[in-house]
Amino acid sequence: MVSTVIVLLSLTGLSVARDWSHHDEDAWPGQCGVGKEQSPINIVPHESLPDPHEAHIRGPLVYRGYGDVEVRARNTGYKVRWAVEPGTPAPVLSGGPLRDNYTFAEVHFHWLSEHAINGLKYPMEIHFVHLKTGLNFDQALQQRDGVAVVGVLVQVGPIGETSVLEELLPAMDYIVNPSNEDSPTFNVDLTKLFSPNPQAFYTYHGSLTTPLCPEVVTWMVMDQPTTVTHDHYKNLTRADLEGINNDRRVQPLGTRMVYRSKEVASCSHMASPSLLGLAAAIIACFRSKMSTTLLGAMCSIVKTKRRLLGNVVNKVTCH
Repeated sequence: MVSTVIVLLSLTGLSVARDWSHHDEDAWPGQCGVGKEQSPINIVPHESLPDPHEAHIRGPLVYRGYGDVEVRARNTGYKVRWAVEPGTPAPVLSGGPLRDNYTFAEVHFHWLSEHAINGLKYPMEIHFVHLKTGLNFDQALQQRDGVAVVGVLVQVGPIGETSVLEELLPAMDYIVNPSNEDSPTFNVDLTKLFSPNPQAFYTYHGSLTTPLCPEVVTWMVMDQPTTVTHDHYKNLTRADLEGINNDRRVQPLGTRMVYRSKEVASCSHMASPSLLGLAAAIIACFRSKMSTTLLGAMCSIVKTKRRLLGNVVNKVTCH
């Protein structure tokens, strides 16, 4: 079954890659231009819905078997991906908003990030793609809940900081140029690519972010970003993907709901070197002790700084 899944993933990617390009998203085929539940989206944390009675998110996510996975890498021309080796044990995801088990198929990267938080995109996003256990790729595309994707946002850290991409360095030379062949196999600990808190996430129903954009995906976008070093970021993004970033622009949310897990903190922050950003983060964390007016004023200051400096500052998430 795993072998069938990987072959179909590879064939599907190669067959549609000739018919579309990140240079012209408006010309994408399938549901990409006409669907009403497309991905990615802009996540506005304070507008996401809690689920205290677990009607939608029924407990924590359960990750099994991600610690030692045999994979092969490839640059498909529109993404770089590490796919589980056919015939070897594959990780399984369950719990959270999922009603079934989902078998891991591949991990791939987008730069910039595809999802945005409060209108801001990160330097990169990691996607862990899973298919409902027992289904091949074509069968999964026929079911509304056929695919589950965990999205991990990535920020670039200072020199000397630990980088999650360390695990993938053995394959870097194989993904510089597009190819129809995979790299040799090697083993990776995929948990090192996880968010610092893999139970804090936003979830919604959406689509694949490449053609034909079928609306069959349960998304779980992690609240807390992971970190890569600047050198590792440059090493990965030197991969030739048509010479441009391979992120899709955000899509309208429409009438869909975005839920947040219980582990999403009342205020979450991304490190910023600016004193203004730090002050905004501290004040936001004490939102219950300040007036809505004052909080709104501080948010306005932060937004103004973003517009003027083009700087990724603290994202202030107040629920």
